[in-house]
Amino acid sequence: MIGKATLRSVVPRLEPGLRAERGFALITALWLITVLATLVGLSMAATRLGNQTTINRIVLARGRWAAEACLAITQARWEQRDLADTATIDLGREVRCAWSVDDPTGRINLNTADPEVLRGLGLNETFVRALLARRRQGPVEDLGQLADLPGFDSGLVALGTVVGPGSINLSSAPRPVLRAIPGLTLEAVDRILYRRSVGRPLTSLDELAADLSPPSRATLMNDYADLARLATFTPPQLVVRAEGWVEGHAPRATIELLVVPLPERLAVVGRRMW
Repeated sequence: MIGKATLRSVVPRLEPGLRAERGFALITALWLITVLATLVGLSMAATRLGNQTTINRIVLARGRWAAEACLAITQARWEQRDLADTATIDLGREVRCAWSVDDPTGRINLNTADPEVLRGLGLNETFVRALLARRRQGPVEDLGQLADLPGFDSGLVALGTVVGPGSINLSSAPRPVLRAIPGLTLEAVDRILYRRSVGRPLTSLDELAADLSPPSRATLMNDYADLARLATFTPPQLVVRAEGWVEGHAPRATIELLVVPLPERLAVVGRRMW
């Protein structure tokens, strides 16, 4: 028989083990609860991310549809000879689009311009040399690619472009671009800008020459062959950019077309989308 005193002496020796087991079980349970809570949280986050990704894809698809609609409107406006209105267009159900038309020949094509023209624009020699070396690797596709070249000047590079045929439209180019063209004196540039300002733009180099003083005319005629190759008085190409979006959502779709303006339509020769 085990007496009460003996039982009391045994029980205390068992209590620390029991407490340790219970403590371990409690820690295990809490750990399992934490792991499960984490897994549930990750699952919910993944679900939310998946839902948002799906929403973004839908919004982007609707934006692309809207951009395509704006390009169709641009074609119709061209046929009607009315490209001036580029206001945002409400396509319904919170879908909107906007479009713009740009004449790349109003700027200097940095992919094709002669070094003399680049220097005439005011670009420093370090940048000109770096640009020529970069061009030997292939055409520049975006002006942002030039930012790391030594001597980069964002203000002057903004007067350039990397699209278009390389000619310069004297009917749309700004003064700094006109001044960079060999054969055009200050008088010739002023005359071109004046004729544009009064709504009677020049239509040919011969018309410009006839409107100049003898010294400026002689300078023009001396570089006539190069001018005839470089200068134009109507845009041979245009860049049409359309943007579509859903109101209140961040993803926007952009489609950019390089087109040749024909009397009856805008003929697409290049297309980019992002």
